[in-house]
Amino acid sequence: MLADAIGKMLPAMMAIALTPIQIVAAIVVLGGPRGRASGFAFLAGWLVALGALATVANLLVETLGEGGRTASPLLHWFQLAAGLFLLVMAMRLWRARPRSGEERAAPAWAASLGEAGPARAFAAGASTAAANPKIIALVLSSATSLAYLALSARELLAVTSLFVLLGSMPLIALVVAHATGGPATASRIRDLKGFMLRHNDVILAVVLAMLGVNILGNGISGLR
Repeated sequence: MLADAIGKMLPAMMAIALTPIQIVAAIVVLGGPRGRASGFAFLAGWLVALGALATVANLLVETLGEGGRTASPLLHWFQLAAGLFLLVMAMRLWRARPRSGEERAAPAWAASLGEAGPARAFAAGASTAAANPKIIALVLSSATSLAYLALSARELLAVTSLFVLLGSMPLIALVVAHATGGPATASRIRDLKGFMLRHNDVILAVVLAMLGVNILGNGISGLR
């Protein structure tokens, strides 16, 4: 049962891991005068907020799903709305993708984090998860896949923890690499920001489209 839950949530984990905004913001924080401490603070804020989002979403959908029995029609309508929202986001990302030779600048709010201390970095990490519509939609959509599984409280906690851990793995690796690496690592991390800004709209658009179609199909099937 636990393996089934992880498998169903895997696409959303991948989409969150590939979302560029937290990576770009973290790179800016790491480049500041207190980069090491602020980087770990940013990571902590992100993990706390993503964990809270995932916990609330999983508990909500578990209630609507009635513990693996016949799910409430409200859940199926929610799946329809979530699937359509993800498809709209995928379409917008695809249309807004950088063209050949075009450079994408970091968002103004992320660029302003270069002087952030640990306290501000923690708040920025938390808001990057909790106030990002893409992250919220992905967390909610991933939780809908648990509606048909009868998970115990311990299994739900394990699934939520793994979801947060795997969805945050690139960010964790980035912060740890910066803390343990030398100047060459810092240079590669700065280069990563440009790569993420150039290519991740396309990658994320494809992942969101696949996830949206899957969730939309589940919603339609449940309403039949």
